[in-house]
Amino acid sequence: MKYILTNCKILSGKEDMQPVLGYVAIDGDKISEVGSTPTVPAHYSDYKVIDLGGKYLMPGLINMHVHLAGNGKPQKKQRDNAKLVKKITSNSLMRGIAYKLVCKYAKIELLSGVTTIRTVGGIIDFDTRLRDESEKGKKVAPRIIASNRGISVTGGHM
Repeated sequence: MKYILTNCKILSGKEDMQPVLGYVAIDGDKISEVGSTPTVPAHYSDYKVIDLGGKYLMPGLINMHVHLAGNGKPQKKQRDNAKLVKKITSNSLMRGIAYKLVCKYAKIELLSGVTTIRTVGGIIDFDTRLRDESEKGKKVAPRIIASNRGISVTGGHM
């Protein structure tokens, strides 16, 4: 599909990050042009126009340190991660529940504007499984650069 996003305040990601009223042309999964005029050039007549009504538009964010098995909220007290992972992977029901949570947390990342994540330790193969299902269109998630299981020294993190 070919789209033109018009009437949007574009945040380019440059250092000064000054919003510019303009348009963004999208051809398939690639941005083909970013314009800083309120009118769309005539050569985009075959593109579907989507008026954003003056809303902000910015590049997707990248989160380089994600544990999909956690929701990211601070913990009041330290927990025994090894014991927790052992419990979560103990049977198919627990693994199924845990995988649904992993999928939910990844979707929350995407809906908050994070379009790429790098996982840095998770539970069994959940990270690559979700990555593969997302790439096939079966799950909604950001682009995932996955590592799967966390590795640490005895008694360390994970």
